[in-house]
Amino acid sequence: MLSKHSSVLYACIISGIALISCINDFRAIRIIIAAYIIMLIVFSSHKNFKLRFYFANDEESFFNTILLAILLSSLTLIGLQEEAIFAALFLVIAHEFRKNALWNIAIFTIFGFSFFYLFYMLNNSIEVGKVFFLSLIGALASSLVESIKTQADKRFTVVLAAASTYTIFFIYSINVSILQLAVAFALSLVLSLAATKAGAADESGLMSATLIGTLTIVSTNIKFFAVLLLFYMVGSIVTRYKYSIKLERGIAEPAGGARGYSNVFGNSLAAMLFAMLYGINNDFFTLAFVASVATALGDTMASEIGKTAKNVYLITSFEKVEAGVNGGISLIGEIAALIGSFIIVASALLLRLIELKWMPIVVFSSFVAIHIDSLLGATLETKGYLTNSLVNFIATLCAGLLCYLLFL
Repeated sequence: MLSKHSSVLYACIISGIALISCINDFRAIRIIIAAYIIMLIVFSSHKNFKLRFYFANDEESFFNTILLAILLSSLTLIGLQEEAIFAALFLVIAHEFRKNALWNIAIFTIFGFSFFYLFYMLNNSIEVGKVFFLSLIGALASSLVESIKTQADKRFTVVLAAASTYTIFFIYSINVSILQLAVAFALSLVLSLAATKAGAADESGLMSATLIGTLTIVSTNIKFFAVLLLFYMVGSIVTRYKYSIKLERGIAEPAGGARGYSNVFGNSLAAMLFAMLYGINNDFFTLAFVASVATALGDTMASEIGKTAKNVYLITSFEKVEAGVNGGISLIGEIAALIGSFIIVASALLLRLIELKWMPIVVFSSFVAIHIDSLLGATLETKGYLTNSLVNFIATLCAGLLCYLLFL
């Protein structure tokens, strides 16, 4: 097991090698790859290391990370964005100073900003707004990884998450002013912190909700975020509806209904993707966004209120089942689903995100998608092929796709 000083030393070496990429020279990439290979040989020369991504100790974690560094560095030779990869590798040193959620956001942002600022300054192409945006989004992704309670290799996962996040946003080429980013981040963070304090989300839920909220605002406008916020608020209230009864039946949400990253992403990832595509086709992706959020709230209300129903039937066979069974539907649940969809669509209408003529399409799409969720729950989720969060994601995505078919 490595000592704290040894861990910091190895992290500094990995991050230091990544800094060579700031030199705008194709040969620098080859030097970096060679340096990582040499480091791997030296590091593992006296040990019999094996790939172990779960329950990995520090030595195994560094072995994994150096291998990842070699792979990612090599991919830059075939077109992967250099600064995205090497900025992520530079964050290895920031991982050594991790503490709590807010501290992690700050430390990862500082290190990310330092790398991008140096990289673009040396290449005479610095855009401060872009640097802040990349630094903050990468920091949120990295902090989310740190907040998740898992036995996976965190050092390895932080690099992979940051590299993926940076690369995605280079592809999307999102341009945002510092003021817009600051407002989006501050608003998302404050509201997520409030939700955490109220017991509606855990630390990973805080990170993921902040990330989704920030990206939604900078990709669209505050009205879209208001719709998303309404889902979180109503969903949280409904989760606690007759909570004691659901607790007695053993079907209540754990931790008093506090939502984690999996639940947040499952219900909001499709909406975030539609928001990020908003600039391509404003009308369609607005409808898709609203439909996906309406599906999320409708499904949440159907599930949480339906758990208290006396008569529940399996959607595939209409056989009577216990409340809380995957794919179970009830009269009160169906009414709750329709109300949930209508709440979101009506709010979008009041905010003038959609026109009245599109209201039937969005309500219909979301209501159908809610039942797609039930069908998947009764089949693939019950058999263990899908998780509940993945079922939620597919259903919310289907709502947007169905809107597209009806919109044509």
